[in-house]
Amino acid sequence: MEYLFKTMKKFLNWKLFLLLIVILAAFLRFYQLGSIPSGFHSDEASFGYNAYSILLTGKDEHSSPSPLIFKSFGDPGAVYSYLTIPSIAIFGLTEFAVRLPTAILGFIFVLLSYLIVFNLTGNKKLSLLTTFLVAVNPLSIFLSRVQSDPLVSVFFVLLGFYCFLLWKDKDRVYLLLFSAFFWITSIFTYASPRALLPVLFLSILFFYFKKFTFGQRRAFILILLIVTIINLLVIIGASQRFKQLSIFNAPIVMLTMEENIREDQGGNVIVTRAFHNKIVNHFLVVSKNYFDYFSYDFLFLKGGQPEREKIPDMGILYIIELPFLLYGIYLSLKNKERWGKLTLFLVLVFPLAISFAVDESPNVHRYYINILFLELLIAFGFLGFFNNLKKHLILYKPIIVLLILFSVFNFSYFIHQLFVHQPLHQPWYRGYAYKELVSELSKIDKNYKKIIFTKEYGSPYIYVLFFKKYDPKKYQKTGSLGDLDNKGFDNYVFVPEKCPLISKVDKQGNILVQGKKGFLYVNRGDCPDLGKDVKLMKTIYWKDKNPAFKIIEYIGK
Repeated sequence: MEYLFKTMKKFLNWKLFLLLIVILAAFLRFYQLGSIPSGFHSDEASFGYNAYSILLTGKDEHSSPSPLIFKSFGDPGAVYSYLTIPSIAIFGLTEFAVRLPTAILGFIFVLLSYLIVFNLTGNKKLSLLTTFLVAVNPLSIFLSRVQSDPLVSVFFVLLGFYCFLLWKDKDRVYLLLFSAFFWITSIFTYASPRALLPVLFLSILFFYFKKFTFGQRRAFILILLIVTIINLLVIIGASQRFKQLSIFNAPIVMLTMEENIREDQGGNVIVTRAFHNKIVNHFLVVSKNYFDYFSYDFLFLKGGQPEREKIPDMGILYIIELPFLLYGIYLSLKNKERWGKLTLFLVLVFPLAISFAVDESPNVHRYYINILFLELLIAFGFLGFFNNLKKHLILYKPIIVLLILFSVFNFSYFIHQLFVHQPLHQPWYRGYAYKELVSELSKIDKNYKKIIFTKEYGSPYIYVLFFKKYDPKKYQKTGSLGDLDNKGFDNYVFVPEKCPLISKVDKQGNILVQGKKGFLYVNRGDCPDLGKDVKLMKTIYWKDKNPAFKIIEYIGK
């Protein structure tokens, strides 16, 4: 009876701790979801509007029926839009509805972390601590609060990995089929799994293949071939995105090599070709990208690209985690268990797979898969440190108090930066002003022949479609040309000029405004004032009070 009581007590303590982690994770991901982070990026609007379009018409904005890959914004996978359809059907076309699938899967990702780590290690304390660290991880929280197909794709990759771990132990075919399904789904969700999955497969083959039965080997190789073939077909089909990302097609990489050749100023041709060729040049770029992912700035101080996913003065980990990460790496090398070596291997090799992408590097979207494995190493180092600390009773309490204080400060600083500074910090990266701008234009747009709209900040057409809840069937009938220069829909025309309505000075010194009567113009906020012949309808401001746009009517002389 006494043994049963102790067992129940341990069980309840474990359940309570996990419950508290779950509650904390939910609060950090759902509280003020529609408004923090401030602003709504064009990618979010695009996925939301395409989900809205598929819900109402069965086609995306470009009239493609039930697509797996969209044509807009660099061939993104369409899975996220399908996940968004239920929330838009319930809550309407809103920022909250578009972000909700990420928040839900970001929340479940915390629970999945526990399942994966416990399956790998069999250590309940280590699993709970890793789960807690994932729950409060800055990058995990931030990406869970925006439309984030990168987070969703990583969720599917790791869910497939968890099904694999179950299959490895239970040898049930349906578990391996689930793995394949989730891995293939991740390929159609975001681009990075197309590079990360081969690394995961090689890791599995290296660390587990010898432990498989003969039947398991055949089954896994068959699944691996199927997923790999589909992956290759998707890469070929989404060639536009591949060309955008690959160092082998990046003009800046080739220009650097050509500049080096020119600077040799007619020296020995053999020496020039030995030092300045594609192999050397690409190696330098890849190595720089790779080691950027291990830099102090990226991990603990500034984070990475894209700018819209940055929290001011925050990395993707807390500074307090640094010593435990280093100690966890040491212990994983010292420890002979397979999971430690596998974890460290993935942490080291995943960044190599994404270092061949040249733009926006180091990139938090592509790197996100490493968060779980980093936090596992940190948790391992943390537990190892405290097991040793218990032997020194004099130091135990003071060090515990200092670490708690530093940890609370570190976490509180992050929350302050997210909820107070992020809304004001460079708000143009998240398109903060577009909601108010479209709202103001919607009140008056029917009164004008044309609305000439600057594209200086990206792709404004998608904001007009999203915030006006524009009829998708009607937009499809226009030819879906909104993202092209000097094209649009209804009376909206989107132009590349920063200041569509401009003025010039004639030979007599008179200021002449170049515009058409009955036209409304949307200039950037820093375009010069035009004086006469125009009527400034409204200035739209970023959240930091800097002018974003000027709505101007040309009234003529």
